Amino acid sequence: MKFPVAVSAVVLGLTSSASAFAPSRLGVRNASPVSTSALNAVSKKDSYTVTLLPGDGIGPEITEATKSVLEALTARCGFTIELKEALIGGAAIDAKNDPFPDESLEQCRSSDSVLLACIGGYKWDNNPRELRPETGLLKMRKEMGLFANLRPAKVLDQLIDASTLKREIVEGVDVMCVRELTGDVYFGTPKGIEERNGKYY
Repeated sequence: MKFPVAVSAVVLGLTSSASAFAPSRLGVRNASPVSTSALNAVSKKDSYTVTLLPGDGIGPEITEATKSVLEALTARCGFTIELKEALIGGAAIDAKNDPFPDESLEQCRSSDSVLLACIGGYKWDNNPRELRPETGLLKMRKEMGLFANLRPAKVLDQLIDASTLKREIVEGVDVMCVRELTGDVYFGTPKGIEERNGKYY
């Protein structure tokens, strides 16, 4: 399915640096190499391919809403977007017994951009580590060199009074939080819990 749209590539997150995850210039230990071209904005062209990862919970619902938004933009045709879905998280575990199958990874790598909804749910909480939804998310970050999550926080005037914080605290807030995703405990190998003299290590 293709959707012509009239917004710029940056607005849709079709540049590596504008996506929800920012690619690492240095890559990640043991990660697949990230090409220089993958670190730059996608060049302007007539058509883009975007992989949708609906995931779990409300993920499929908000993915459908995303499609509707893109469809609403088709009246102002500037280029086309080909949307292709792939599996991740609990949906992937149920279908493929793998939280991020290799075919999903390859599809993401071959796309101009990836739009991820959300993953996880109580259904998979008691699975072994390798079969938990978040393991698929970690694999995606590692294999694609996505080292940071960009989280904007902007308070709209119309919603100031809906905040639990005082108006004078939140009014005018417009910040970008950069959360590092691929180091330290994220990718540490669990070694288990050991008991020594009544204490756990």
